[in-house]
Amino acid sequence: MVRGTRASATSKKPAEEEEDTMEVENVDDVEEEEEELEEIELSSDEEDDDADVALVVMKRPPQSTKMVDMLELGDDEDEGPIVEGAEKGSVNIQEKEGFVKEYIETEGLGVIFSRDIGLVLFHLENVWVDGKQLPPSKTKESLEVGAEVHFYDQSFEGEEYKELSHDGVIHQAVAVWTGDDRPDHLLKKVAEAEYKSKLEENRKSFMLYLRGEVFLRAALVRVKGELAGYLSENIGIVDYKDEKDDTHHIFFHVDDVKLFKKDLKEYKKSAKQLMPVGITLSVDARRVHISGVKGIEYQAVSVIVGGWPTTPHPTLLPGGQGSEAPSYEIPDDATYTFYYLELALEAKLQKKVNQLKEVMGKSKGEIKYDWKNTETISDGKEAMRWREQFTGRRKRQGDREQGQHKKEVFHAFRAAPESDLKEECLKKEGRDKVTQKAVIERTWYSSEAWEHGGLKIKNEVKAEDGSPTKKLKKEM
Repeated sequence: MVRGTRASATSKKPAEEEEDTMEVENVDDVEEEEEELEEIELSSDEEDDDADVALVVMKRPPQSTKMVDMLELGDDEDEGPIVEGAEKGSVNIQEKEGFVKEYIETEGLGVIFSRDIGLVLFHLENVWVDGKQLPPSKTKESLEVGAEVHFYDQSFEGEEYKELSHDGVIHQAVAVWTGDDRPDHLLKKVAEAEYKSKLEENRKSFMLYLRGEVFLRAALVRVKGELAGYLSENIGIVDYKDEKDDTHHIFFHVDDVKLFKKDLKEYKKSAKQLMPVGITLSVDARRVHISGVKGIEYQAVSVIVGGWPTTPHPTLLPGGQGSEAPSYEIPDDATYTFYYLELALEAKLQKKVNQLKEVMGKSKGEIKYDWKNTETISDGKEAMRWREQFTGRRKRQGDREQGQHKKEVFHAFRAAPESDLKEECLKKEGRDKVTQKAVIERTWYSSEAWEHGGLKIKNEVKAEDGSPTKKLKKEM
């Protein structure tokens, strides 16, 4: 092995310049005024490998400066970050992910679903779309129900939230954004007094809605029924049997159907062709009393054929008249009720009630099915063939309904897990300050540093006699 030599200089160099000089193996000559880089061989010709490593020379990369946001926590020893519980004023600076579950207001409040902490209140004014804040109407156009988002949240706990949550807690998003990159200066923005004041107003508005009982109760949630027939091209009837084996009629509009997790209109075919009479489906419904209509007790809010989509889904709240939800494990310590939170939903459903009355007015309020161009299925084999056109062929797994366990309810406001209550995740509102700081760094992982040297995998080119000849181009 050839030993490396240190390049000599004719005059003394300052200490800083000496630090930049390093030993390099197999260098035949180094000029003082201009560093001419020679090829350096690190492995012998006999070693197998077509992925040898060559060392290119050696000078520290230049310094670079960037500005970063710094979150400074107050140093009041008597009132440190909360660890045991997320009491009023604690802000979680751990980034979370979720999706938009439902809008409450047309251009304002909404709810995010997070698998980790359940439901999170948010407002369109606190949303960044691709790094920009837009007017609420524009933001909503870009942020449809079901859209995935990132957010920071704030938790409040107390007796006043017992109406909302079994745990007496509410989570509120202080900032929501789309895309993988957090918007610039976000922490500085959310620390502003006016910004925090609006968050408080939004939270109070939501609680007023809750106490005013303006949300739409779902009397039936994910109950199984059978498509009994169609009254028109757009309105059909589902038959549902309760625990007493009594049959109830639920009317639905095709606009409220999810067929294998897609809106029915996406298939561009008639509902009578896509959904044959006799298929099994799941329904969320409200109870209705319609004058001039006989035998219909419920109106479907959502009809689901096939697997359940992420949205729509009602929210479980304490109190109320209760909901029949045989697929879910509901707490038995008190009465709980499922609600849809969209304020405009009742008006939308009422328009469909008016359409039903118009259709049934022709039959004097009696249910009379329209069988024109209507597909039907009569047994399990036909049902399987119908399903396969949407899902493809699958191995039969027996009766899927038998032994099916009840599901845990995640669509509720609930306490955060203990992992979110660690000291590094929480900061106390009012004791924080966001500043900007210039950070100086050196790094080889930058295009500006390549001209000063680096490590690069080089290709081995063999000569005609079979001996490897190793070449490396200088990278500029």
